[in-house]
Amino acid sequence: MMKICLRLYLLRHGEPELTDGFYGHEDVMLSALGRSHAAAQARALAGHELAAIYCSDLRRASDGATLLAAGAGRPAPVVLPALREMHLGVLERVSFVDAHARYPELVGRGYQSMLAFRMPGGGESVQDVADRILPCVQALIARHLGGPEGSAPAVAIVAHNTVNRVLLACAAGLGPAAFIRFEQSLGAISRVDFFAPCDPNDPWACARLGLCNYVPEAAPGC
Repeated sequence: MMKICLRLYLLRHGEPELTDGFYGHEDVMLSALGRSHAAAQARALAGHELAAIYCSDLRRASDGATLLAAGAGRPAPVVLPALREMHLGVLERVSFVDAHARYPELVGRGYQSMLAFRMPGGGESVQDVADRILPCVQALIARHLGGPEGSAPAVAIVAHNTVNRVLLACAAGLGPAAFIRFEQSLGAISRVDFFAPCDPNDPWACARLGLCNYVPEAAPGC
């Protein structure tokens, strides 16, 4: 019988204040509904012991991680800039209306076409994001694989749409190019289980998707 040696929870941040424009590296805060999303995630995981909580340094993720860490006995979040969302170059914080007027050829590109394409103005491709996040996350997996007396620790990462899609695609054995196949709604929780024996140099070979894109119900009235 296969034994789980690590559970990795992937949380996408809740709704941001900026809802009518583009944001990637732009540090936008959670809206009131977004904080409710984060609170719902915290309630959903309240009964699960977490050995560590990691998050992006962007406030929409780090504020959610702070709410997740608020329960008794929870570890303080560890902020990792490598977990940031994809940089959108010249589209950062540009409203949808203005972007259609100023950069129609860029706005017309589908998200699925971004694997190798970089927006001008310092933008990243999805592959750039993968190259940035995978060494970071694989180091975290290696750090937490197994536990005392063979226990299976659980770790949470509060991050972003593209970040989580890439990680889920790798966990499914498809690699970053399959990022588009994995929806990540605002406030979603996904889970990847790692089974022993697991090689820390290639953790995705022992990974299985346990949960994908579950959005716990936010508080009424939000």
